[in-house]
Amino acid sequence: MRRAYGYTLIVVLCWAISLPTGKALLLAERAGERLTPLQASFWSIGVGWLALLLVLAMRGRLGTLRAITGRGWLVLVAMGFFGWAGYVVALNTAFVRIPLPDAIVINYLHPVFVVLFQGRAFGTVARAISGWEQSAVPAKRPRAWPMAAGLALCLCGVAFIVTDGRLAQLASLRLSTGALAALFAAFSWGVYSNLGRFVQVRAGTEDGGLGDVQSWLAMTFGLAMIGIGLAFGAGPGLPSGRETAIYLGSRGPHLTSAWVFVAIMGVLVYGYAYSLWLVALEIGRRAGIAHRLPPLTYLTPALGVLIGLVVLHEPFGPAFWQGAGLIAAGNLVIALGRSGGRSAET
Repeated sequence: MRRAYGYTLIVVLCWAISLPTGKALLLAERAGERLTPLQASFWSIGVGWLALLLVLAMRGRLGTLRAITGRGWLVLVAMGFFGWAGYVVALNTAFVRIPLPDAIVINYLHPVFVVLFQGRAFGTVARAISGWEQSAVPAKRPRAWPMAAGLALCLCGVAFIVTDGRLAQLASLRLSTGALAALFAAFSWGVYSNLGRFVQVRAGTEDGGLGDVQSWLAMTFGLAMIGIGLAFGAGPGLPSGRETAIYLGSRGPHLTSAWVFVAIMGVLVYGYAYSLWLVALEIGRRAGIAHRLPPLTYLTPALGVLIGLVVLHEPFGPAFWQGAGLIAAGNLVIALGRSGGRSAET
């Protein structure tokens, strides 16, 4: 149980660093030209793919690929679409279109989706794809009313952010591409986090411990999908020669190479934190506390916004705090609403 909490806190720190780092990569310029969200995703995920492949090879883990069944591979393709081609590209699109604090907070509806998809409906669909039998440890989630109330609070928080606190504008508002991208990123992460427990392995395989292998395989499929998109678009581009102005509080600007941000994203986040998150969820599932881990990740946006303010001078106003408070309250309602909740078939 302690390991699940400890791993989650490490993941939170890595993700908090990754948020302003991802924005910094997209701000890197060479002769006024920047990387597109698809290009930035390709390079950072590619470095993470290589780093994780090296770790798996050194640990002799590549042989475990044979333990995954044919139906399990279908789940991994879906994880590649949602967790890598979906989540990463959508979040990068949000970073380009709207201010960093707004993109971070809207994206942090994902603890709601992670808990929501622990229920019976998601499990039914996932088992139809994977052939996975009912889990020996039933997941638990809040009753319907805390789920509905928490989601309503979160959506009100999004409304405050996208209207800058002027809710009357909702009647004529068309959500921006950036806000929609951040919402889709939250949805995709909820799907990805729950699909990991439906990857079927062959009989006799040691239960658990495949989080790193799952991440690498899902990353492989996601990277291939992004590569196909680039092949029909502007091409992969190159981070070489691109730089971003970074501050240390009031000191700066310091021009920093885009390759630095690619390395941080690839090694620290995609090569390490993603796998650790799946491991934490698996440990939490066995201990019956998996529902308590996603709300802890709400520490990430607070740290991410603070780091963004320090190193990128990303501003935010009163409407941001109102929206952030409502989204935090929504996540809290869902987290506490688990008490007395019913078991959910997974």
